Amino acid sequence: MGEDMDDIIAIHKQVERTLRRLTVIAERAREGIVVFDLDGVIQFINAAWAEMHGYKGPDELIGKQIGTLRTKGRTKTDVAGFIEKAKQTGQFAGRLGCVRKDGTPFAAEMLMVVFNDDRGEAMGLVGFAADLTEQERTKDELRQYRSHMEELVSQRTEELEAANARLQRQATEHEQAEQQLKQQTAELTAGNERLREQIREHERAKDELKRHRDKIERRLRKQSGELTAATAQLQDETTRRQQQSERLNRQTDALKAIGAQLQSQIDELSDGGPVGEPDMLKAVESVKVAASCTDDETALLENVFRHNIELQKPQHDGAADDESSL
Repeated sequence: MGEDMDDIIAIHKQVERTLRRLTVIAERAREGIVVFDLDGVIQFINAAWAEMHGYKGPDELIGKQIGTLRTKGRTKTDVAGFIEKAKQTGQFAGRLGCVRKDGTPFAAEMLMVVFNDDRGEAMGLVGFAADLTEQERTKDELRQYRSHMEELVSQRTEELEAANARLQRQATEHEQAEQQLKQQTAELTAGNERLREQIREHERAKDELKRHRDKIERRLRKQSGELTAATAQLQDETTRRQQQSERLNRQTDALKAIGAQLQSQIDELSDGGPVGEPDMLKAVESVKVAASCTDDETALLENVFRHNIELQKPQHDGAADDESSL
């Protein structure tokens, strides 16, 4: 009997030492650890669990229901569901909605494990919890960052699309400008060819004009020579005409004087009797000598003298014959 008691005491001490070691391990763990019986009464809680739920230490939670650490309205469904599934499977992990002492809700990742007595009967459950606040904050920040990045990507995409559209328009405008440049180059080439042809035509016209000018100059030189000769000939003819005019004036003056003289002689002859042929020839000869008349002019003067002599003959003989005949 005494030996059995000693054995029990030894086992009890060993269990106590084991529990102390486990307590030290649990206290130093970063995860929150809670032990509660099947009725949900908390038997053990570490500092990480108390701090996670906004309590100063574990003493504030030992002996309380595990449901006080859950958000209202979800206690039965969450805790009961976890306990039931843990009993059925031996352990269960999932996400639970928790609440801190000041009423601030937070999310925790929970792992519940059933522990049994020596007979294999379930005595309670051990819960391991990790605060997801930082993770949720990180996720929110990540979501915000992702949303911001998506917005930036969308904005950049729009800018890139607009830039691509501008580039496309610029490419189109460049192609159009290139086509216009090609067309203008072709037009300029054709224009240059036409200009060269016009220059060649101008050179041909210039050569033709030079030949025509040379021809005209030769003709003008020839005409100038002819005009010079004609001018000299005209000068000679003018001189000759002047000489003839002067001689004609002298002859006219002489003829006027001789005519007056002849008229005087005719008057004398008319008073002295009929004029004979010798007298007429003598008068004509004197006129010819005085006026230096030509043969034609001499014949003309003779006719004039004869006519005047005939006119000066007395007409009474004929009239007497007419009267005698009556």
